[in-house]
Amino acid sequence: MAVRKLDTTAGDLYREVKKGLEKIVGEEWVSDNPTILIGYSRDQSLETARSPNIVVLPDSTEQVSEILSLANQRGVAVTPWSTGGNTGGGCIPQRGGILLDMSRMDRILELDEENMSVRIQPGVTFGKVYVEAEKRGLRNVCPSAPASVSMLANYLDKGVFQVSNKYGVGTDSILGMVIVQPDGTVLRTGCLFQDSYGSVCVEGPGPDISGIFQGSMGIFGVCTEMVAQLYPLPEFEEILAAQFEEDDLEGVAEFLREVARADCSFESLLFQDAYMAMGMAPNQESAEVIRAQLPRQNAILFYGGETAEEMEIRREQLDGILERTGTELAPEGMLELLKELVPWKRVFKIIQVTPRVERLTGCFELFWFNIAMDEVADMARGFMKLARKNFASTDPEAADRPFPYEETTFYIQPLEFGRTCMLEMDAYPNQGEPEGVKRGLAMAAEAIPFICGAGGLFDRPYGGVDSGFGWVQTPMLGNYYELLRGLKRLIDPSNTMNPGRLALPADPAGV
Repeated sequence: MAVRKLDTTAGDLYREVKKGLEKIVGEEWVSDNPTILIGYSRDQSLETARSPNIVVLPDSTEQVSEILSLANQRGVAVTPWSTGGNTGGGCIPQRGGILLDMSRMDRILELDEENMSVRIQPGVTFGKVYVEAEKRGLRNVCPSAPASVSMLANYLDKGVFQVSNKYGVGTDSILGMVIVQPDGTVLRTGCLFQDSYGSVCVEGPGPDISGIFQGSMGIFGVCTEMVAQLYPLPEFEEILAAQFEEDDLEGVAEFLREVARADCSFESLLFQDAYMAMGMAPNQESAEVIRAQLPRQNAILFYGGETAEEMEIRREQLDGILERTGTELAPEGMLELLKELVPWKRVFKIIQVTPRVERLTGCFELFWFNIAMDEVADMARGFMKLARKNFASTDPEAADRPFPYEETTFYIQPLEFGRTCMLEMDAYPNQGEPEGVKRGLAMAAEAIPFICGAGGLFDRPYGGVDSGFGWVQTPMLGNYYELLRGLKRLIDPSNTMNPGRLALPADPAGV
């Protein structure tokens, strides 16, 4: 179905669309006020800001269905938005149109204690689920992101967690979904494939087509409900902190792989000093004090068990790995500092505040990708070399590193029992300063080809053919790209759903 030609001006079109939206959700939940729209025009990334023409806040699957049907009929683009915590430009409306703010749909529809699952809407946050699940001795797997972000959206986006070494990424915890397709029709998958919902683990029925909607960033429709797995909380728990020399990246990778392979910790990850200090401290001044007391590389493990004996067995396993790899424990004072500053029994289970790494400049320029564990060291060194080039301090005497420490860091998360890992390389240019934006874009122009050329895989290419990661990765996709475009033409022939994402063009005829 081609987009029909319009004989009205854009202004007339959106006035008509606004009236249609008001009939669906009520006047108070629709706005084209520029002051409101600009708040949806950007996120913490360096993606170019673009405002929608209208924002609408639905309250049900039925309303979402009517909104998408209206937009599809008029050829108007729709960008889904849940809680606004995206850091890769994934919710910036590339072609204007309707911004579908799902934050009103914030209900936990059911928490099944016996079958350890939860049924949620898009506006339900990690914190909200965690609080309710904890009352029943359960937990949701949570990322190193704030408690205020959408659990549903993060799971759909293959969110990586500190427990990813044990439970996988976000999509591995999905049991069922309700999807509103671009023309407004409703599709049910997994345990939600029919109205009689049950917390059964089913992929399908038949061939599992739900993967089409996972990691697709809304280009095939909008998920309005999800059933996700919950997991038991350990009765006993403790943390272990290990330290590494600044350049001992091979030791870091070996240690994390050993821990993941032995399956002896619930959560394991490595933070560099600046990242960890910013996460622990209540303000920037104290972050700088804490950083001075931290080793450059910090591996933090959360372990435990249902009994004290089980917890001790896990600790014996960890001690064995420390000995085999020659890894040193962090100073006792560091561990005490960690326990004093943060509610450490929850520090890995849930991050309870907005990401503090964004407080420096408001920007979080992420380069996150999958890579083999034995390639981490070379990749990290290459990234830091580019960082020194692009973020070099203009006043070396004012910095204790060749570049401001707060502008570059990285984080390692082992996946799949240490077969591979997610390596996240971060920079913090200032969005409010032309020079900061210039440096950040220069960094991206070099870092993205370097990562792709060295075998790093961006499994969530936020940008289209001209932005984000897509401009480099698109030519490498081959037949996969043609199949993806074919699916887009089949499911969304008008290219109205979050156009310009997943390495696809933003224009209506681009697919």
